[in-house]
Formats: sequence, structure tokens, C-alpha cells
Amino acid sequence: MTPRLPQQRPPTTSPPTVSAALFLCVVCGGGFFGLLGMVFPGAGLLGLTLVVLGLLFVAQYFVWGKWLYAYVVRKEQEAEASARAKAGESDHDA
Repeated sequence: MTPRLPQQRPPTTSPPTVSAALFLCVVCGGGFFGLLGMVFPGAGLLGLTLVVLGLLFVAQYFVWGKWLYAYVVRKEQEAEASARAKAGESDHDA
């Protein structure tokens, strides 16, 4: 008698919990500022200010975190390589 082999199950996909949570936060925040705007007319300006500050934060993250960090690392590696090359040349001269 041969043992039964386990059945292959199709891979399960995880639900999009992070994107669903972010969407829910945006909807709830928009609803909150909508209701707040009905009570306090200046709340719309506050909401607009928060959105602009959030967009500036995202832009700053991409400029400094993604683009400039890679640029600085690349320049640092080039400087180290040139320093190693100069050290290698000075060793051969002696």
C-alpha cells in the first residue's frame, strides 16, 4: 500500500490590506473634513493646506530619498575608486 501524496493547493493571494486601509483613511478623512467644512467654513482651507503639505512631503521623499541618495552613493563610490587607484599608483612608484 502506497502512502497518499498531499494534494497541491493553488497559491493563495493575500488581500490588499494596506491599499484598502489607505483608501479607507482617505475616505474617512474626506468625510470628516466635509462635515467639518459645513460647521466651520475655514476648515476647507485647513484641509487644502494639509493636502498641499502632504504632497510636498511626498515630493521631498522622492527627491531626497530616491534620487539624491543614489546620486550621493554613486559619487562616494567613484571617490573611493579614484582614491584606491591613486593609492595603487603610488605603491607602484615606490
